[in-house]
Amino acid sequence: MKIFTVTVAGTERFDGEEPYTWVVEAPDVASAMNRAVAYHALAQDQRLSDLQIDPLRTFEGLPPANCGYHWNDLRSEDL
Repeated sequence: MKIFTVTVAGTERFDGEEPYTWVVEAPDVASAMNRAVAYHALAQDQRLSDLQIDPLRTFEGLPPANCGYHWNDLRSEDL
């Protein structure tokens, strides 16, 4: 399994809130995005159709130490 950072914007973006950034373990980026989106939808009680992935803040690895945003670590979660 590899570590991926996935940033998901939900309906909170319409209120001016920042997107959520999730760190997950997955075999590939597509699986990582699916895991992060599914978790976000459940945790924030949002429909999958309302969610968007930010491709500029979705990548393999952890966010840099000076990324300037908070991220949520889901690596230990059984998704």
